[in-house]
Amino acid sequence: MKKTIFLAIGILMLTMNSCMGPYKQQKWVNVGTNETAFMIPLEQGTKDGQKMLKSVDYLEQKKVATKRVYIDQIQISTGRMWDDYKYIPTDTVVIVHRSPVTREWTKEAGTGTTHENQVLNVESKESIGFDVPVNCTGSVLEEDASTFLYHFGGQTIEYVMDHNVRPYILDVLTTEFGSRNLDKCQSDRKAVYDAMKERTVKFFKDFGLTIINLGAAGQFVYTDQTIQTSINGKFISEMKIATAENEVESARKFAAAADVIKKQKDLDADIAIKHALASALENGKLTWPNTLVMGKEGTIMDIWAAKNLNTK
Repeated sequence: MKKTIFLAIGILMLTMNSCMGPYKQQKWVNVGTNETAFMIPLEQGTKDGQKMLKSVDYLEQKKVATKRVYIDQIQISTGRMWDDYKYIPTDTVVIVHRSPVTREWTKEAGTGTTHENQVLNVESKESIGFDVPVNCTGSVLEEDASTFLYHFGGQTIEYVMDHNVRPYILDVLTTEFGSRNLDKCQSDRKAVYDAMKERTVKFFKDFGLTIINLGAAGQFVYTDQTIQTSINGKFISEMKIATAENEVESARKFAAAADVIKKQKDLDADIAIKHALASALENGKLTWPNTLVMGKEGTIMDIWAAKNLNTK
C-alpha cells in the first residue's frame, strides 16, 4: 500500500514538473562610461513602434542616464496548453560606442589600419594618377549620440569611417587635385589638405560624428613609376644647381671679404709706419733732408722716408 502511495506521489510530481512553464529570468544591459544607451519601446502599437528611429528628438527622450539598464518582459502564449508560453522583452537597448576611432588608409601591407590596399588614388588635371595616403580620427560626443544614431541606424564608428567618411574624403581630393596640373598638385598640397579637413569636419558634424584629426599619412606615390623617377631626377638636378649656386655665391663672398681684409691690413700698416716716422721726428731721432723731390702721388713724409731715413 505504501509503495503504491509513494509511486502515485512521484508520478504526480513528475507530471507537475513537466507542466511548468519557462522561468522568467531578469535581463539587463551594462553601459560603459564611453557608451550612450537608448531604451527603445517595442510594445507601443504599430504606429508608435514605427517612430523608433524617425526623430532625433524622440531618440533624445529615450536616452538612458544609468549605467545598468533593466529590461521588462511580458508573457506571451505559444500553444494551447496553460504552460505553453514564453517571456519576451518590452524594450530594446541600443548602444552608441563613442570612443575615438583612427583609420589610416594606405597602400602597403605594413602600414595603415589593415593589410589591404586602402590608399586613396586621384588624378591631376593631366590625368596623371597618384596615391594619397590619409589618416583620420573620429569620435561621437555625448550630446551628439542621438544624432549619430538617427543618421547611421546603430552602425559603429568604424563602419561609418570606412563606408562614409573615406568615400567623402576621396570625393573632395578628386575634385581638388583634378582641377590642378601636376606642378600645382605638388605645390598646393597643404591647401588641398586644409580644404579636405575643413569640409569633412563640417559635413560629418551635422551627422553626429566629430572628426578630431584628418591629414596626410605619407607622401604622394605616382601610379606610373617612370613619373616618380622623373620627378626624383628633376628634384636631384635642382638640388645640384642650387648647391652649385650656393658654392659660387660663397666663393664670391669669401673673395670680397678677403679683399676687404687685405685693404684693411695695408691701411693699418701704412698708418703704423707714418705714426712711427712722426714719433721719430718728434723725438729728434730723424733729420729732415736738405732737398725734397715731390713725387707725383707721394707725400713729403713718404719721400723723406724713402730717401733720407737715417738714425742719429
